[in-house]
Amino acid sequence: MAGHIDHGKTALTKALTGVDTDHLKEEKERNISIEPGYASFINDKQLEVSIIDVPGHEKFIRQMIAGVAGIDMVILVIAADEGVMPQTKEHLDILSLLGIEHGLIAMTKVDQADEELLEIVIDDVKEAMKGTFLEKTSIYMVDNISKKGIPELRIALKEMLLQINKKNSQKSFRLPIDQVFTVKGQGVVVRGTVYDGEVSQGDRLNVLPLNKEVRVRQIQRHHKQKERASSGQRTAINIGGISHEEISRGDVLVIDDFYSISDRVDVVFHPLKDMKYRIKQRQPIKLFIGTTEVMGKVIFFDRNEIKANENQEILCQLQLDEEIVLTRNDRFILRKPTPVETIGGGWIIEPEAKKHRFGKDTIEQLKLKKEGTAAERIESLMKEKLVLSDIEIMRDASVSESELNEVEENLVTMKKGLRTLHSTFNLVLGKIETLLETFHSHHPMQIGMNKAEIVSELKWHYPVSLIEFALDALNEDKKVKIINQYIALYNITPSLPSQYKTRLENAEKTLREQGLEVDRWTEILDEQHIPSDLQNEFYYYLIEMKKAYVLDNERLVSKEAVDLAKYKLEEYTNSEDFNLQTARDVLHLTRKNLVPLLELFDRLGYTKRMNNVRRWIKL
Repeated sequence: MAGHIDHGKTALTKALTGVDTDHLKEEKERNISIEPGYASFINDKQLEVSIIDVPGHEKFIRQMIAGVAGIDMVILVIAADEGVMPQTKEHLDILSLLGIEHGLIAMTKVDQADEELLEIVIDDVKEAMKGTFLEKTSIYMVDNISKKGIPELRIALKEMLLQINKKNSQKSFRLPIDQVFTVKGQGVVVRGTVYDGEVSQGDRLNVLPLNKEVRVRQIQRHHKQKERASSGQRTAINIGGISHEEISRGDVLVIDDFYSISDRVDVVFHPLKDMKYRIKQRQPIKLFIGTTEVMGKVIFFDRNEIKANENQEILCQLQLDEEIVLTRNDRFILRKPTPVETIGGGWIIEPEAKKHRFGKDTIEQLKLKKEGTAAERIESLMKEKLVLSDIEIMRDASVSESELNEVEENLVTMKKGLRTLHSTFNLVLGKIETLLETFHSHHPMQIGMNKAEIVSELKWHYPVSLIEFALDALNEDKKVKIINQYIALYNITPSLPSQYKTRLENAEKTLREQGLEVDRWTEILDEQHIPSDLQNEFYYYLIEMKKAYVLDNERLVSKEAVDLAKYKLEEYTNSEDFNLQTARDVLHLTRKNLVPLLELFDRLGYTKRMNNVRRWIKL
């Protein structure tokens, strides 16, 4: 029930339902509605219908907007003795902006109207309805006191309601809360109209944006306990796990993470043609969406202001002072906080928007988000976000599961059910291969690039989960090989750089020739004039390629020399335990070289020291 103050909305609700929806003491005293009132209208096997009686006073527009959240149809109430009034027009604007498509007009107080003036009032009403969703609707003449026209209105309402498509209960559950109260012995109870999905007794829900889990203790519809409630139904839910002080109107009950929590949204905005004041760039606004209201700013990308009577569709962004709960296609109303005025409304095209640059490119991007097919919206979304789960794709692109399945061939399924575009995946594969090619050309002696370096290089542009998935795919396809923490192109083997190949080979030859009585490694390198930036790489090249072992902090020893020493000592001892003296007698080494060599044997797993002897380990 919408319309101007004192046009008989509450009385008409009572005439239709027998319920007086003005329940507050102040409402009784002032004889005006302050909060939305609710009454069961039809409750049979065919239909379950509630009437929401919204306040008509201009001071209570915020309550009016909260009341119409989630409705299917409107009765626009116009008093025969006054006709179309300011809040009649404002309520009609709000209903139109919220996308309401079904409704009829009830002209009340017909017994009090002058018959000669009644025709003029009806003509005025028809004129005011032109261009709106009520342009072709019937006007029902009723009187709430005498009950004139009430039976006919009731029949017309039921016939119209039967034509309205039932709301989709397959979506994820969402209930914007419009009332919170406590019941002695029961705890916290919240009321609202179920926007989407279905809830059952015992379900675990989340209160957003508070992000607090609660449990559904009881569900009531029209004061009767029920096992469940679904989209479109007026519902009271007794919840456990939260205090009355923690929750308020504007909070939203959800069942999973389908809905976004955001403070920056891209929108399609329709300014009202008869707004009084200009809307300037970054103009403070108050956003009404569902039962939530929040302050923010409007940001344009193709203009710096909207002038009065500039009735057109505008793609823009809302930057909000607080996070709200929403999804694509949600309808909203914008009002100026001062001077107070409804300036327009529209719908959400991107719930979790980023900052954009001013200019034509941004407008084109927003047009694609608004107008694109399901496949185009998914592709645009995935190019921006790169990696998403199915539920995130359906939420942010506003597509159904079947629409997502239709474009499955364009998507790569990663671990944990995450998805990315084939084009994005191939791009990351190419980036990794290019990184490795560059690495190998600059560091031919190294076994491969450290995995952490690859991730660090690419993570500024791609999610880590995508990089790691791409590395695993390259490994599986034998495009790369993984050696401990190192990654290398599959067909690459460490080699000596051509520019210094002779010098490096000479250093390696010197190491072999010196056997077990080796000089410090730096001395061998300096003798061959090997640049300092190659010395460390060459050191690890010999170790990784199993051409040398670390003897001590300053020396390497060739693998050939170690293998020969092991063979001699093993032959002499006949694989029995031996001590330091035995090893010295066999290998003819000084203690300076012998002790590090035997410790190397221990590290390599050839021997194990036991007090003063060493025991050979059978491999």
